[in-house]
Parts: sequence; C-alpha cells; structure tokens
Amino acid sequence: MDIEKPLNIKVFDRRVPALAGTKPTVGKVLEELGHNVTYAEDGPVDFSSSDVIIEFGNPGYFPKLRRQLLETPREKRPLVAVLYAEPLPPPRASGLPRWSALNKVEIAKILLHDWRATDIYTNAYNLRRFIREGSIDMLFTTGEEQHEYANEQGYESWVYHYGYHPSHGRLLGLERDIDVMFLGETRPRRRRKLLSRLKRAGIDVTVRGSWHKNEKALWGEERVQFLNRTKIMIHLQRYPGKTAHKRFVIGLANGTMVVAEPSYRPEPLVPGVHYAEAPIDQMPELIRYYLNNDAEREKIAMAGHKLVTEELTFENTMRDVVDTIRGRLVERSFMTQRP
Repeated sequence: MDIEKPLNIKVFDRRVPALAGTKPTVGKVLEELGHNVTYAEDGPVDFSSSDVIIEFGNPGYFPKLRRQLLETPREKRPLVAVLYAEPLPPPRASGLPRWSALNKVEIAKILLHDWRATDIYTNAYNLRRFIREGSIDMLFTTGEEQHEYANEQGYESWVYHYGYHPSHGRLLGLERDIDVMFLGETRPRRRRKLLSRLKRAGIDVTVRGSWHKNEKALWGEERVQFLNRTKIMIHLQRYPGKTAHKRFVIGLANGTMVVAEPSYRPEPLVPGVHYAEAPIDQMPELIRYYLNNDAEREKIAMAGHKLVTEELTFENTMRDVVDTIRGRLVERSFMTQRP
C-alpha cells in the first residue's frame, strides 16, 4: 500500500436539521488534507469505492450501514473507524458515580428501542455489542476520560481530540454586551438543578436552545457573532464529571471565557489556565468575580483561544487519526498478501 497516496474515505455523519446539506467538519478537514471524501447519513453504500469508512458520533446512528457491514465479509469491506462522540459511563478511577438518573425522554427511548437513544447506558451496551460483533475495526475515543473507560472495558482504542476549525469562529473585536451564555439543550438536570440554581443566585443566563432543533442562530456566522458578544459561556454537564469538548472549543475559538462544573480528565484543557471551574453552589460567586475583573477574565479566555486555535486543531487531530488508520491498513494489506 502507498502510504503517501490520498485515501478514499466515506464519512458517515447525522446532520442536525439546521445543518442539512452541509459537510461535517471532520470531512472538510480530510478534504483540506488532500483525501477523497464522500458523505452519507446511513447505508447501504457501495463499498468498492472506499478505503476507509469513518463513522462520526455514535455507530448506533447508522443501523442500515451496520446491517450491511455484518452481511459483508471483512476482507470485502473498507476498514471501519469510529470517532466516538457520545457520553459513556465514567471510568472507575474517576470516583464518579457509576449510575446517573435518566430523564423521561431518555427512559422512553430505551423502552421503545429507539435507535436515537444516546444515554450513557445505551451507549455503553451498544458499543460493547458493536465491538463484539465486529462491525467496528478501530475505535477513537474523544478525550482521555473515554479512553480510560475503553481501556477498562478491554477495548483497543486511540484518543482523538475535538479540535478547532476556522468555521468554529474567530475574534471580531465586538463589544461583549452579553454577560453569561449557555449554549445547547436544557435537559432536565441543566434546567431544574443548574440553570434554576444560577437564576436564584442572581445570575442572568442567556440560553440559546437546542443542538437538534432548526435554530440557525446556533450555527455558522450568527453563532460566531453572538459568542463574540459574550463574556462568559458556562458548561453545565449532561452527566456529572463530563467534559463537552465541542462546547469548550466553540466558546474559546470566539474569545469567550468558559466557566464549567469540575470534570474528570479534561486535558489538554487545564482549569485555571484555559478555563475556570467550580461546583454549582460556588459557580455564581466565580461568575461574578470574573464579570467584575475584566483583565483576569480576558487572560484566561485568550489562553484558551491560543490553545485551541494553534494546538488543539482539527487539522492536527485528523492528521494523527489518518496516520493511525494508515498503519492499520498496512497491517491488513500485509496479512492479505501472506501465503
């Protein structure tokens, strides 16, 4: 196999309604790196035209592709790499509770066997099933926390970091007239236990809706504009201890300071350097401190901005991912050529 030749890669990604018809960042970066990229939201597809299939997010998003993979001998299908991006249970070493309460919607999806279920227990069950049945060849986990969990379960895995791309934003030099922003879905834990608590403590949080509804302001240039007007973006976790790397990257790309609940293994992000963290009962005081101390807030925001735009980039991430995939393709080629 020519290790310098561009790869033929088919990227599977479920587009949210507001992004219908657009290319996922993973695919755009692979194109920028010179690879031949095609796209699909699910199978079946023609395997003969691809060296690699990259599933972004959760392999459970692609039930038709999974069936096609299982019906095809491994030697007649492309290598299948998953860039996992959904929450998984915490590793034991984290000290975090192994069980978290689910909301009514999550429970309903489990009971209805809805393929869109993405709670940590469904994710863990499905990931184990997909690995055991052989519909995944390579597992890339987002961040060290997921990697630690995968190792604990006995899965071979590699780390990838959700990285910055110019489409995520830039500094516009606008007046920051929005004090505190939360970007994303207001799931029950966030709405009832966290946002309501901040409100009772006198913190006025501007909330910008759901990732999944057709809200154009959550994406593209409109999002860049309002994040450039925001002083602090808060990260309120779906499950305790989780780092939402995408939210961090998006906020820091636009010079917004991030204040988060404490998380397990957020590296390469460093609390106190690239962002600030505090448990929810201490968060109002921390937010007020940084709203009243512009120089300190801007110092942390700019350190985070520098990290994501210069080091934690999707270009660096996908170069590493492709190099790792090439290594596995070389191994497969060697094995098929043996007498």
